[in-house]
Amino acid sequence: MKKLIIDVSTDTQIVILSVLGKPEIIKTRLGKKDHSAYMIPLIDETLKEGGINIKEIDQIIVGVGPGSYTGLRVAVMTAKMLAYTNQIPLYTISSLQLLTSGYDGQITAMIDARNQNYFSGVYEQSEVVLKEGLYHLDELKKYPNHIIINHETIKIDLSKIEHRFMLVENPHELIPNYLRITEAERNHDQKNNH
Repeated sequence: MKKLIIDVSTDTQIVILSVLGKPEIIKTRLGKKDHSAYMIPLIDETLKEGGINIKEIDQIIVGVGPGSYTGLRVAVMTAKMLAYTNQIPLYTISSLQLLTSGYDGQITAMIDARNQNYFSGVYEQSEVVLKEGLYHLDELKKYPNHIIINHETIKIDLSKIEHRFMLVENPHELIPNYLRITEAERNHDQKNNH
Protein backbone atom coordinates (compact mmCIF):
# COMPACT_ATOMS: atom_id res chain seq x y z
CA MET A 1 0.00 0.00 0.00
CA LYS A 2 1.41 3.37 -1.07
CA LYS A 3 0.01 6.46 0.66
CA LEU A 4 0.62 10.14 0.07
CA ILE A 5 -0.23 12.38 3.02
CA ILE A 6 -0.51 16.17 2.72
CA ASP A 7 -1.08 18.80 5.42
CA VAL A 8 -0.74 22.58 5.37
CA SER A 9 -2.82 23.59 8.40
CA THR A 10 0.08 25.51 9.96
CA ASP A 11 3.11 27.41 8.64
CA THR A 12 4.69 24.00 8.00
CA GLN A 13 3.94 22.24 4.73
CA ILE A 14 4.11 18.48 5.18
CA VAL A 15 4.22 15.73 2.57
CA ILE A 16 4.67 12.11 3.63
CA LEU A 17 5.16 9.07 1.42
CA SER A 18 4.26 5.87 3.25
CA VAL A 19 5.06 2.61 1.47
CA LEU A 20 4.36 -0.66 3.28
CA GLY A 21 7.59 -2.24 4.48
CA LYS A 22 9.74 0.86 3.91
CA PRO A 23 10.67 3.83 6.09
CA GLU A 24 8.39 6.82 5.60
CA ILE A 25 9.72 9.74 3.60
CA ILE A 26 8.74 12.99 5.29
CA LYS A 27 9.33 16.37 3.66
CA THR A 28 8.56 19.63 5.40
CA ARG A 29 8.86 23.23 4.41
CA LEU A 30 8.38 26.23 6.67
CA GLY A 31 6.65 29.15 4.96
CA LYS A 32 3.90 31.69 5.32
CA LYS A 33 1.81 32.79 2.38
CA ASP A 34 3.64 30.95 -0.39
CA HIS A 35 2.49 27.37 0.17
CA SER A 36 0.73 27.15 -3.19
CA ALA A 37 3.98 27.82 -5.08
CA TYR A 38 5.80 24.97 -3.31
CA MET A 39 3.09 22.30 -2.86
CA ILE A 40 3.53 20.40 -6.14
CA PRO A 41 7.36 20.68 -6.12
CA LEU A 42 7.41 19.31 -2.54
CA ILE A 43 5.18 16.40 -3.56
CA ASP A 44 7.33 15.74 -6.64
CA GLU A 45 10.50 15.78 -4.52
CA THR A 46 8.96 13.33 -2.04
CA LEU A 47 7.78 10.92 -4.74
CA LYS A 48 11.11 11.11 -6.56
CA GLU A 49 13.03 10.27 -3.39
CA GLY A 50 10.76 7.26 -2.90
CA GLY A 51 11.11 6.16 -6.52
CA ILE A 52 7.33 6.29 -6.89
CA ASN A 53 5.20 7.75 -9.68
CA ILE A 54 1.98 9.49 -8.63
CA LYS A 55 -0.02 6.90 -10.61
CA GLU A 56 1.34 4.19 -8.26
CA ILE A 57 -0.19 5.83 -5.18
CA ASP A 58 -3.07 3.83 -3.65
CA GLN A 59 -4.42 6.51 -1.30
CA ILE A 60 -4.12 10.25 -0.87
CA ILE A 61 -4.79 11.49 2.66
CA VAL A 62 -5.23 15.19 3.36
CA GLY A 63 -5.31 17.04 6.67
CA VAL A 64 -8.51 19.08 6.41
CA GLY A 65 -7.96 21.35 9.37
CA PRO A 66 -8.69 23.19 11.39
CA GLY A 67 -5.92 25.73 10.87
CA SER A 68 -4.65 28.27 8.37
CA TYR A 69 -7.33 29.19 5.83
CA THR A 70 -4.88 29.59 2.97
CA GLY A 71 -2.90 26.49 3.88
CA LEU A 72 -6.03 24.35 4.17
CA ARG A 73 -7.27 25.51 0.77
CA VAL A 74 -3.88 24.71 -0.80
CA ALA A 75 -3.75 21.22 0.73
CA VAL A 76 -7.36 20.31 -0.01
CA MET A 77 -7.35 21.64 -3.58
CA THR A 78 -4.06 19.88 -4.34
CA ALA A 79 -5.29 16.58 -2.89
CA LYS A 80 -8.59 16.83 -4.79
CA MET A 81 -6.81 17.58 -8.06
CA LEU A 82 -4.30 14.74 -7.66
CA ALA A 83 -6.99 12.26 -6.61
CA TYR A 84 -9.33 13.19 -9.44
CA THR A 85 -6.80 13.37 -12.28
CA ASN A 86 -5.08 10.14 -11.27
CA GLN A 87 -8.19 8.23 -10.11
CA ILE A 88 -6.79 7.71 -6.59
CA PRO A 89 -9.08 7.29 -3.56
CA LEU A 90 -9.05 10.39 -1.34
CA TYR A 91 -9.19 10.28 2.45
CA THR A 92 -9.30 12.96 5.14
CA ILE A 93 -7.88 13.25 8.63
CA SER A 94 -8.12 15.96 11.27
CA SER A 95 -4.95 18.04 11.09
CA LEU A 96 -4.92 18.23 14.89
CA GLN A 97 -4.88 14.44 15.16
CA LEU A 98 -2.37 13.97 12.34
CA LEU A 99 0.18 16.48 13.60
CA THR A 100 0.17 15.17 17.20
CA SER A 101 -0.32 11.45 16.52
CA GLY A 102 3.22 10.65 17.62
CA TYR A 103 2.64 11.72 21.22
CA ASP A 104 1.71 9.23 23.94
CA GLY A 105 -0.91 9.67 26.62
CA GLN A 106 -3.57 12.34 26.74
CA ILE A 107 -2.63 15.52 24.87
CA THR A 108 -4.30 18.81 24.10
CA ALA A 109 -3.50 19.64 20.47
CA MET A 110 -3.61 23.39 19.78
CA ILE A 111 -3.18 25.62 16.72
CA ASP A 112 -3.02 29.33 17.51
CA ALA A 113 -6.14 31.15 16.27
CA ARG A 114 -5.13 34.52 17.85
CA ASN A 115 -6.35 36.44 20.89
CA GLN A 116 -5.83 33.46 23.23
CA ASN A 117 -8.11 31.34 21.05
CA TYR A 118 -7.01 27.98 19.71
CA PHE A 119 -8.25 25.40 17.28
CA SER A 120 -8.00 22.49 19.65
CA GLY A 121 -8.96 18.93 20.44
CA VAL A 122 -7.98 16.59 23.26
CA TYR A 123 -6.86 13.08 22.36
CA GLU A 124 -5.70 9.98 24.17
CA GLN A 125 -3.97 7.43 21.96
CA SER A 126 -5.78 9.03 18.95
CA GLU A 127 -9.20 8.64 20.59
CA VAL A 128 -11.22 11.84 21.00
CA VAL A 129 -11.59 13.15 24.57
CA LEU A 130 -12.68 16.69 23.59
CA LYS A 131 -14.11 17.27 20.12
CA GLU A 132 -12.10 19.68 18.00
CA GLY A 133 -13.36 23.22 18.07
CA LEU A 134 -12.41 26.83 18.57
CA TYR A 135 -11.68 27.30 22.28
CA HIS A 136 -10.41 30.11 24.47
CA LEU A 137 -7.27 29.23 26.42
CA ASP A 138 -9.25 29.33 29.69
CA GLU A 139 -11.49 26.51 28.43
CA LEU A 140 -8.44 24.30 27.80
CA LYS A 141 -6.66 24.79 31.13
CA LYS A 142 -8.36 21.76 32.70
CA TYR A 143 -6.84 19.45 30.07
CA PRO A 144 -3.25 18.19 30.35
CA ASN A 145 -0.22 18.33 28.10
CA HIS A 146 -0.83 21.36 25.91
CA ILE A 147 0.98 21.06 22.60
CA ILE A 148 0.90 24.22 20.52
CA ILE A 149 1.49 22.85 17.05
CA ASN A 150 4.36 24.42 15.14
CA HIS A 151 7.40 23.33 13.14
CA GLU A 152 9.22 22.07 16.26
CA THR A 153 6.32 20.23 17.93
CA ILE A 154 4.86 18.27 15.01
CA LYS A 155 5.16 14.56 15.77
CA ILE A 156 3.45 12.08 13.43
CA ASP A 157 2.87 8.33 13.81
CA LEU A 158 0.59 7.15 11.01
CA SER A 159 0.16 3.69 12.54
CA LYS A 160 -1.77 5.27 15.43
CA ILE A 161 -4.28 7.12 13.25
CA GLU A 162 -4.80 5.09 10.07
CA HIS A 163 -8.13 3.90 11.45
CA ARG A 164 -9.21 7.56 11.50
CA PHE A 165 -8.73 8.11 7.76
CA MET A 166 -12.16 8.87 6.27
CA LEU A 167 -12.89 8.00 2.64
CA VAL A 168 -14.26 10.90 0.60
CA GLU A 169 -17.09 9.60 -1.57
CA ASN A 170 -17.17 12.66 -3.84
CA PRO A 171 -13.86 14.59 -3.87
CA HIS A 172 -15.52 17.56 -5.61
CA GLU A 173 -17.60 18.18 -2.47
CA LEU A 174 -14.69 18.10 -0.02
CA ILE A 175 -14.13 21.38 1.81
CA PRO A 176 -11.67 22.22 4.58
CA ASN A 177 -12.76 22.25 8.22
CA TYR A 178 -12.31 25.94 8.96
CA LEU A 179 -14.30 25.96 12.25
CA ARG A 180 -15.00 29.68 11.77
CA ILE A 181 -15.61 32.11 8.97
CA THR A 182 -12.73 34.04 7.42
CA GLU A 183 -12.09 37.69 8.19
CA ALA A 184 -13.17 38.57 4.63
CA GLU A 185 -16.48 36.75 5.15
CA ARG A 186 -16.95 38.50 8.50
CA ASN A 187 -16.29 41.92 6.91
CA HIS A 188 -18.66 41.12 4.04
CA ASP A 189 -21.41 40.09 6.48
CA GLN A 190 -20.92 43.25 8.57
CA LYS A 191 -21.00 45.46 5.48
CA ASN A 192 -24.22 43.87 4.20
CA ASN A 193 -25.96 44.00 7.59
CA HIS A 194 -25.59 47.79 7.91
